[in-house]
Amino acid sequence: MCIQPNDNWQWHYDAHDDRLMLDLSDHMIFATEYKGRQLVPCSFTTQPFCVDDAALYYQLMDKAAELDWSTPHQVQLVLNAIAVSRFYKPLMPQSWFFAEVHPFIIPETGALVCMNTPHGKGEFMVIEAGEQASVCLNLTDDLILTASKILPRFGVIKVMNNRMIARVSTQTQYRQVG
Repeated sequence: MCIQPNDNWQWHYDAHDDRLMLDLSDHMIFATEYKGRQLVPCSFTTQPFCVDDAALYYQLMDKAAELDWSTPHQVQLVLNAIAVSRFYKPLMPQSWFFAEVHPFIIPETGALVCMNTPHGKGEFMVIEAGEQASVCLNLTDDLILTASKILPRFGVIKVMNNRMIARVSTQTQYRQVG
């Protein structure tokens, strides 16, 4: 079962846990992955889960369905993505961790992309698509960027678009030839 956004949802910052939270009502609270130092100032006051958040929720849930993840994990991804879109501090590109590719894509919000580091391949969801660079959410467990730097799952990074290739779906599509 997938939870549905409603008018009672509220974003708030929990100073005790140092996390941005989403109060889903009925004594359910979703804790995002993001600490106070990563958030814009408006994150520290209670904010409603607005119509734009709900629209992004459904848009990203459609994209997350392409992943081979359980529905609760898809919801976790999407709620973290909305938190990033709305409350994360602006980032400068850190493209040097990833290999340049040709041809590259011009991604859209919610696109699932892959990028390669010298240590392996990572899968990402584009959260804010830009003409030159895009903000991405890491979908890979502890992606090794360098010998001393790891990007955790749901970690956020801004990367030039010339580092991204479209993710190939694990579901192979067959066309009947008649």
